[in-house]
Order: sequence, then C-alpha cells, then structure tokens
Amino acid sequence: MIASRIIGHRGAALLAPENTLAGIRCAANCGTQWIELDVTLLGDGTPVLCHDNQLDRCSNQSGPLDYLTFNDLPSLDVGSWFDPEWINEPMPHLSDALLLCESLGLGLNLEIKAFDLDPALVARKVFEEISVYWQHPKKLILSSYDLEVLNHYRHLDLFAQIGVLYDHLPELWCLQAQALQAVSIHCDCNLITADDASAIKNQGFELYTYTCNDLHLAAKLFEWGVDGIFTDNPPLMLENFHANHPSNINATHP
Repeated sequence: MIASRIIGHRGAALLAPENTLAGIRCAANCGTQWIELDVTLLGDGTPVLCHDNQLDRCSNQSGPLDYLTFNDLPSLDVGSWFDPEWINEPMPHLSDALLLCESLGLGLNLEIKAFDLDPALVARKVFEEISVYWQHPKKLILSSYDLEVLNHYRHLDLFAQIGVLYDHLPELWCLQAQALQAVSIHCDCNLITADDASAIKNQGFELYTYTCNDLHLAAKLFEWGVDGIFTDNPPLMLENFHANHPSNINATHP
C-alpha cells in the first residue's frame, strides 16, 4: 500500500485550520503518517495551499483568490476564522508546506485544483515546486478531479504516483485511470458502493475514500477493501483502527 490507512484531511481539519502549517504540525503530533493538502495558484502563478478559489470561507479577506499575488500573502490571516488561537496564521506557499512535511516524515496526497486556470500552467507550477522541494517520490500522490491537469502532470513526470478523484464513479473510470497510469482511485465515502470498491480493487488500483469522520462508516469501508480513508479527525480514527489491521475496531466506542 502506498499511503496509510488513516490520512489527515487538509492536515487535521477538525483540530486546526485547514491547509496550514499549523494543521500539518497538528496532524503529525497526532501520530498521522500521511496527510492530504490542496494546492492552487494565485494570480501571479504562485502555488499556495487553499481548497477554494475564493478567500471568504477561510481567511480575513474576501474575493477571488486569483486577485492576489505573492506580495499579498503577508496580509492574509487563514487561522483566526477557525479559532483565535491561530490568529495571523499565514497562507502557506507550497514550498513551505513541502519542506515541513518532509521534515516531519509525512507522506502527502497533494490535490491539485485548477479551477478556471490554465491546466498546463497549474501542472507545471506544481511540478516545478515538487522537483525542488520534495525528495521522496514514493511518499507522494498527486490527485485531482481535473483529468486535464493530471494529463499535463503525467507528461511532466512519467513516474509520478497519480490518483484520480471522483464523486460518483463514471462508466469510463477505468479507461481514464489507465490512460493516466494512475495508481489510485479516490472516491466519496458516502457515494461509493461495495460493487464500486470491488471493481476498483479488481482492476489493481489502490482505493482511498474521503472524507470519513464516522467510525461505523469507516469500518464498513475497510470491510469493502478500501485501502485508506481521509478524515478530519485523525486521532479518533487512529485510536480505533490499527494501521495494518483495519478489522481491529473498538466496537464499544460511540
């Protein structure tokens, strides 16, 4: 298995502001071995950690993310919306996040979000940062819903570990994943079926599901053969599921 059974979603999104250096540290402090983060570009092509293309939900500012440039980053506070404890938490440049993950020994699923930007540009900017700041390719999965951005990334890196993201599994999922030489399929934990899981595993792909914060659902997913789950609450899942023994569940836990 490439990643771990328990993967911190956006760091540890229930415990610290998502897609921040604080969230990365929080996930590592909880004993999480792999995390998931989102990357997109500012208006000047700077790659940063952010799930949305708008600033409103997770910062002290509002408006489109692509209105900003690198020079605007010091004025952003992406922590106090979550809790005053994290006031003035900065929006991380991708390079800073990569270096921190490396220093903490974390594996990383980096989800690439192109939005309305040029997919080739997004893929190239992310590739350039990874080429310089990431040293362990076997501990990195590049994923996206955007098949075009994944295709551009594949042409830049023939050996990248690519994961394809789906809400509902489409009819042509296998052909799409094979064309990208993907290693994994990532599905919505509430929409995937046992048949979907069986089909994905039978085709030789690893299977990860997002975003599972419920112990009973996690147990069912592992029974279906899911390799790992993305969760906002890594310590809860780590307490109840041993990394190498997904059937070992504390059944009395609420």
